[in-house]
Amino acid sequence: MDKAHTPQWRLLLGALLLTLAACGGETEIANSGEAAPETEVAAVTESEEVAEEVAEGADDEIVDVADETGAEEAETEVDELAAVSETADAATTADAGTTADASTTADAATTTADDEGTEASVEPNFALTGELDLTTAEINDMVSFVEQSAGREFITPPIIQVVSIEEFEAGLVPDAEFQAAIDANSETSARFMQALGHTTLGVDELAAEFADLGSSTDLISARYDPATDAVLMPIGQLEGDDFNAILVHELLHALDDQYVDLGVLIEQLEELAVEDVTSDVAFQITAVVEGRATATQFEWMQANGVVPVQEDLPESFKRVPASAINDVVLPYQLGAQTIFQLGGVEATWDLYDNFPVSSEQMIFASRIGTDEPVEVARPVVDGEVFDEGVFGAEGMLLLALGNNLEPSQIEVISAITAAEGWGGDYYVLTGDAAESCLTAAIVADTEMDFTELVDLFTEWADRETVHPVERSVAVEGESLTISSCAPFIS
Repeated sequence: MDKAHTPQWRLLLGALLLTLAACGGETEIANSGEAAPETEVAAVTESEEVAEEVAEGADDEIVDVADETGAEEAETEVDELAAVSETADAATTADAGTTADASTTADAATTTADDEGTEASVEPNFALTGELDLTTAEINDMVSFVEQSAGREFITPPIIQVVSIEEFEAGLVPDAEFQAAIDANSETSARFMQALGHTTLGVDELAAEFADLGSSTDLISARYDPATDAVLMPIGQLEGDDFNAILVHELLHALDDQYVDLGVLIEQLEELAVEDVTSDVAFQITAVVEGRATATQFEWMQANGVVPVQEDLPESFKRVPASAINDVVLPYQLGAQTIFQLGGVEATWDLYDNFPVSSEQMIFASRIGTDEPVEVARPVVDGEVFDEGVFGAEGMLLLALGNNLEPSQIEVISAITAAEGWGGDYYVLTGDAAESCLTAAIVADTEMDFTELVDLFTEWADRETVHPVERSVAVEGESLTISSCAPFIS
């Protein structure tokens, strides 16, 4: 699928339709700020560690941080979840894009690593345009692995297009219509992050940083394009196992698209991206699509003994809020974890017909079909409203993790606690020429969960931020109202 660069720190990441973390340091990140949404592959590094830690505590049946046993026991339970996704610390993402009208020939299976005697007799089960440092047999094995993981065969051979980095990045630039939508929402996106204290950049500066990041291979290292049915693989960005793992990720998208119209989902994510700064629905869609591809990727890595190597975070990632990067990584990591908990990729085709009704159900698989979100009344606020909606359980994770790519174990446990105890919420973003304010009303599942949420957000209100903020926490009956206000930087 393709990436969409939208100024919404969350949806634009989500509409980019999914991007994630990559092998031990090359996390695929979905565009955070402007590109045409599709499917993904981006590389993040330290952020996948954040997603891993969160993922390690995500399942309600394994980690019940709301338990009276306290943080110490919760830490032990968090560690146990590693068994569900042993390779999750090696997150690799895949980004699919809507670029390249490059025509691919189904019979063009050219490989530079062809073995002179045997290659000629090997029939490709894929269509290749360009050259890869892989033999036909090696690519055939990857295609077969994806089919085995999904429990279905490709209806037509998958198309793989090898392109230059320049050609690939050119395809990441949003079209005029989508760019206009991005520009129209850039102030709302900036106000959202400024209100949380996560950036000191002004509207245009932040939009420019997202645009630069979203149109580079720092963020997106490969992608699947539903419009052309092709996996686009730029040469020179990744090598060896990193390249192969992402190719497997994208091939799963290609297989899914032959049975499910991923293009329709991308369009839905694009609409959400220009309508809301954040969307619980976008997380659900992204977590299913990217979670499935990431699960297959993890399986391939484990089957081939691929050990991720931690690399430094690209400088371009450091110029955008860490919370935006975390938001890109979580759907991949938590989605993959849920896919594994539900029995794997083959067992989760039905999620495309019945998406979980909340990010809480997508994070805690045992709650699918049981724990319905509570509808929460819109908090009373003054001033012009720029955005409003539902954070969801994933939103609680992001608020609790804050603007931090390397949270401590205690911070991770607190974040899981917030998501695990979430019952429902409603937020409103307001502002004027002087400041921006984010206000949210939150309810919990149980009385104990509510107490834990109050404690968490009381601590949250006192945290230091890169942009000065005034935060407050108020309890009224069974509802908790939090607010965060900061000077507006135009």
